[in-house]
Amino acid sequence: MKKLGYREMLRDRCPKVVDLALKFTKSKNAWVEHTYTHFVKIIGDKVDNESKLIQKAPENKKEVVRALLGIVKGKPKNFIFERSIDWDELTDTNDPKDPNTKVYWKRVTSWVNWFRTNHAHVQNTYDISKKIGRNDLDIRIKIINTHLSELMPSRDASEEEKQAKYAFVDRLVDFLIKSFEKEYV
Repeated sequence: MKKLGYREMLRDRCPKVVDLALKFTKSKNAWVEHTYTHFVKIIGDKVDNESKLIQKAPENKKEVVRALLGIVKGKPKNFIFERSIDWDELTDTNDPKDPNTKVYWKRVTSWVNWFRTNHAHVQNTYDISKKIGRNDLDIRIKIINTHLSELMPSRDASEEEKQAKYAFVDRLVDFLIKSFEKEYV
């Protein structure tokens, strides 16, 4: 029997939309490492005021992981992504690719919130479009027009900015559609 560690618990039991947001932002491994290092690894044995052992570290760490993931009595209840980030230990430098900075985790948090708010609506649009027989291109256009229009470039944007935003929206639509299709396989 394979023993799963605390990192694997964080990785495997993360709520679906948070998991998708972390994968889309390519920050899942960084999140697992950050959360493990700052919240789980530091936990030791639980003792009372007289130094009597109440709980061994492994069980205590398991409780910490479950609390971080918002799992209550085996069922996910209230996962708050922002609580899984140790904001006090992050730097204020402005490097959006460095997982040790606040700007990095603020960007990831904004995508976690976007997926929480929009994923079910986009999936509903996808499901309905599939059921009524729309082709793949029509489904993409429907998703973009209905849910991603705020991400599209403005008319007065430079050609370079337009190309970058179109490429980004294409990547997001591809990612979303692949996530929906995995559920049908």
